[in-house]
Amino acid sequence: MSCITIRNCCIGEGKPNVIIPIVEHTEAAILQKAAEFSTLSADCVEWRVDLFELAKDLRAVAHDAAKLRVALKDKLLLVTFRTKSEGGSAALSREEYIRFIHTVLATDCADLIDIEFFTAGADLPGLIEDAHTAGVKVVCSSHDFHKTPPCAELVSRMTAMQEAGADLPKLAVMPTCRADVIALLAATAEMADHHPETPVITMSMGTLGAVSRLCGEAFGSAMTFANPGAASAPGQVPLDVVNEVLESLHAER
Repeated sequence: MSCITIRNCCIGEGKPNVIIPIVEHTEAAILQKAAEFSTLSADCVEWRVDLFELAKDLRAVAHDAAKLRVALKDKLLLVTFRTKSEGGSAALSREEYIRFIHTVLATDCADLIDIEFFTAGADLPGLIEDAHTAGVKVVCSSHDFHKTPPCAELVSRMTAMQEAGADLPKLAVMPTCRADVIALLAATAEMADHHPETPVITMSMGTLGAVSRLCGEAFGSAMTFANPGAASAPGQVPLDVVNEVLESLHAER
């Protein structure tokens, strides 16, 4: 599988890169967490803008993005507005969502930006092109908090993201049985084996799917989300446990 390098961080090669989320609501709390996270053993910090109390104030978003970039030092910054339809905390119209994406790109602060596959719709290739013009890599995401689609559908969705130009296709799905976790891992392996043009990020959510956050590398997932004290999705494993497991797996090689 190919890899991408951002700020000397190679994604898609070796041990999975660890992402930790900022889920605070106020500017002061967001910046305090950023300062704390700058010293933790994680590669990337995701700012969940939809949880920010001024999430729809684009000037406030741009202002905080600039402060976050400084506070995080050399950590990668992934900026995400998780819409309500994809399990987030706020709803945006298509036009509002596109304005948000363009606002973040104009700040020159994000290393990566999350663009939702279904929310962007027909605008996806153009938004990805705009991100690349701005020097920002794209995590193209799709979430299902109710079920796990069949393996073939998961692969089809990720290859469509690749075809649109995404740097990192991402899937997060909810298992209802053990076979669903296997389906997610099988789709990940198929991408790594047969569609290696980009790294991918995949996870099965909830308690049942938590194992996928730890063993993803064996199947082809390049990054994993960890809980640094407050989770942004069901089943996120504590950061210290994630780091211990990943280090142990690599110590055996």
